[in-house]
Amino acid sequence: MARTTLLARSAAFALALATLSGPASAQGVDPLATLSPDKKAFLSDPAVLTRFGLTAEKLQVALTGRSAADVDAYATALMAVVEDSKYKAGRDPSEIALNPQARGWNAGSTVRPKMFDKLKRDEGPFSLKRYQFQKGAIPTFADAPVAIRKEDLIAGKVEVAFVGVPLDFSSGWRDAKHAPMALRGMDGLVGADADGGVDPGLVLSIADYGDLAFDPMAPDRGLDHIRAMIAEMASVGVVPFIVGGDHTLMFPDVAAMVDTYGAGKVALIQFDAHAGAELNGDHLISDTQTLTRLLEQNLLRGSDVTLVGLHGRDADPATQKRLTDAGARIMPTAAVQERGWQAVTNDLLAGLKKGPENIFVSFDMSVIDPGDAPAAGRPVPGGLTMREAIPMVRQLCAQTKVVGFDLLDAAPILDPTYVSRMSANYILHACLSGIAMRKTGTPIKTAKR
Repeated sequence: MARTTLLARSAAFALALATLSGPASAQGVDPLATLSPDKKAFLSDPAVLTRFGLTAEKLQVALTGRSAADVDAYATALMAVVEDSKYKAGRDPSEIALNPQARGWNAGSTVRPKMFDKLKRDEGPFSLKRYQFQKGAIPTFADAPVAIRKEDLIAGKVEVAFVGVPLDFSSGWRDAKHAPMALRGMDGLVGADADGGVDPGLVLSIADYGDLAFDPMAPDRGLDHIRAMIAEMASVGVVPFIVGGDHTLMFPDVAAMVDTYGAGKVALIQFDAHAGAELNGDHLISDTQTLTRLLEQNLLRGSDVTLVGLHGRDADPATQKRLTDAGARIMPTAAVQERGWQAVTNDLLAGLKKGPENIFVSFDMSVIDPGDAPAAGRPVPGGLTMREAIPMVRQLCAQTKVVGFDLLDAAPILDPTYVSRMSANYILHACLSGIAMRKTGTPIKTAKR
C-alpha cells in the first residue's frame, strides 16, 4: 500500500483514539445531534460500531461533552478508515496474476492414462502388503487396499472410499496439508467397535483412493477438480470419506453431493466450533465462509443445515440469528453439556426426518475440546469431549443415510503427541462403524441419563 495511504490511515486512527480518551460529561445530550445526516447514519449503524469494537453506549460515553467540531472530526476519521479499507480500482489488484499460456496449466490434476501403467492388472483395489498377515506396511486409511481409478471402485464394489485432500489455505494455524499422511500412519481406524458391536472392516468394502491434487500456489484453482472427483466417487455408489485439508473443503465436498443427488436432496450436519458463515470476506472462498457460499449458490437451503457444537467467539449472536432466520438449526456445545449428548442426538435425528434423506456430515476438529485434540487449525476451548463426539457420530451414521463424510482442519504439527491424530481417526471409525451397523441392522445402544 502507498505510504501516503498508510499515513492517512494512521492519522485517522490517532484522531479517533484521541477522541475516545478525552473527558465525558453532560450526560443525556445526544452527541450526534450536530452531525450531518450521512455522518449520523454512519455512527448509528451497528455493523460499523461492531467493526471498531464499539456499541451505542460506548460511543455515547466517548463523545458526550465534546465540541461539535470534535464529534464531526471523529466521524470523519472513522469514515476515512472505512473508505480506505475498501478495494480501489487502479490501486489494488483484483486477482492474482496467472499465466494461462503455461504448458503445464493443468498438469497437477491431469489423470495418468491407464495404458501408462507398467504393471498390468485386473481392475479393483489392490493391497500394498508383502506378507500375508502383515500388520504394518505402506500406510493406508483403515489398512485398506488402494484404488486409483473409478474402474477400481466399480470392480471392487467399494462401499466406502477414503481420499486425502492436503489443502491448506485456512485462516487459522496451517498444517492441515499433513493430516492425510499423519492419519494414515496412526491407529484408530482398524478393528471392531466395542460399543457398536461391529468391525466395519469385515462388514464393508473399503478402499484408500489416494490423495487429490490441487495447485498449492493458488489452492482455490483446484476446488472444481476436487468437486468433480468427489462427485465421480459418489456417482458409482461410493460413500466418500474425505480427509482434509482445512474447512474450505466443505464447499466442494457438499457441492459434489448436490451434483450427484440433486439440489434440495442433501442435508448437511456440520460439527464445528465455527459457523463458516462469514460475510464480505476479502476472498470469495475460504474456511471462514464455506457455509455462506453453499447457501448463496443455492446448493443448500437453510432448512437443510444443522450446526452442532458451535461455541466460542465466532458464534456471535448476529451470525446465529442470520442462520436461524434462514432456517438452519443450531445445537451448541452448551446444549450438549446441559442436556447430554443422547438428548441432543435424539433431537438432531428427529429434525432430519423432515428434510432430505441424503446426509453429508462435515466434522471440523475445532469442535473437539483442545484437551482431547489440541491439533486443530482453529482450536476453541470448551468444546465437545471425545466421550460425547464418538457416540453422537456413531449414532448419526447408524440411523441416517450418510452419503459422505469429511474430517477437516486437523493440523498435526500442533500436537507433538499422538493424541490429536488418534482422536481424529476414532471419529472416522465411529462413522464407519455406524454405516456398518446400518448395513447389518445392528441396533444402536442408547445412553440413559
